[in-house]
Amino acid sequence: MSALKQLAKRVGLVGESEPMIQAMNRLLQVAPTDLTVLVTGETGTGKEVFARALHDLSKRKRQPFVSVNCGAIPETLLESELFGAEKGAYTGADARRIGFFESAHTGTIFLDEIGEMPTSTQVKLLRILESGEYSRLGSSDMKKVDVRVIAATNRDLIYEVKKGRFRQDLFFRLNSVNIALPPLRQHMDDIPVLVEHFANRVAAKNEIEYRGIDSEAIRALQTHNWPGNIRELRNIVETMVTLERGRTIDTEMVSEYLPADDIQMPESTQALVHLPNPMAVYSESSADIQMLYRTMLQMSADISEVKTVLRHLLSLTFEGGSPSPSSTAVSPVSRPAQDATALADEIADEELNLAKIERMALEMSLRKTNGNRREAANILGISERTLYRKIDEYGLT
Repeated sequence: MSALKQLAKRVGLVGESEPMIQAMNRLLQVAPTDLTVLVTGETGTGKEVFARALHDLSKRKRQPFVSVNCGAIPETLLESELFGAEKGAYTGADARRIGFFESAHTGTIFLDEIGEMPTSTQVKLLRILESGEYSRLGSSDMKKVDVRVIAATNRDLIYEVKKGRFRQDLFFRLNSVNIALPPLRQHMDDIPVLVEHFANRVAAKNEIEYRGIDSEAIRALQTHNWPGNIRELRNIVETMVTLERGRTIDTEMVSEYLPADDIQMPESTQALVHLPNPMAVYSESSADIQMLYRTMLQMSADISEVKTVLRHLLSLTFEGGSPSPSSTAVSPVSRPAQDATALADEIADEELNLAKIERMALEMSLRKTNGNRREAANILGISERTLYRKIDEYGLT
């Protein structure tokens, strides 16, 4: 076994594909240092696993590892949670509070969903990264902390910087080293080893004899879109092994446990967009909604490009085949295709902008979850706090 595989196994990293080997090599290069690391990737790609591995392979491994989900803490409390607060600093602060940075002293702090951090808190974070200095909320006394910072995000921070939602100087400081984790659909060859890893782990935990998986079942798993990436695969494997008491995983079992609305994403557009239709002639996949939202975040303000993509995807959605040429077709088209064309023209006439696409994705996710905001946030790959802010911004109920 190679040194890379030995180290990866020791810290719980699994993968033999080229994209994962590149990410692991990057991790091994930077782990022994004190450099700040930014781990990027879609939801469920294993960002926290890599963060823990960075800590476990560092000289700080015997010191605290503190994990903070910046998107799960209300904006009004995030600063006091990170940096601490003096007694009386805010309503309800009846005692001095030790912040996460102070708790992580001499160790590592992992700031997940760093893109959700408000700009006022970003200023204090930048100061810690630059000088190690900070002050508790309600105090002017400066304190020093020795901590390594690892941050993670599923957002495009360059886009966030352009939109003024993330400080450019903080981005440059966090991005000293970037480890980019690929979505599972880009390293399907790792599915067999991932299945064995998750299956054996849950079988041992529940004292179950795991009897393996057949080749047809592996191929079935490799045709799935995996919008939830490795986390989704792990959950499905653990559920199958536990509920089926370790019996051999076959295609019948896979089809029973995999979501029925799986739709493969076209490589040409990297997104399959389903637009709201009052006739409800199609279903909305969670994967499609998330891809729509992610595409919106990553696109520039070039509205003509957005319209082109939407026209292409509308053809796929309503006709179920390849998109028709932009020129007028000689042969008659079906009624759904005419509806798609009319809808695309209506959108173009209204000068579609990115805000409309974002609102569309929000409405779709809320409708799909019957108004459950936590589930809607999970579909979109954003925090509940961000979802609530967007709902207020667009006046959605």
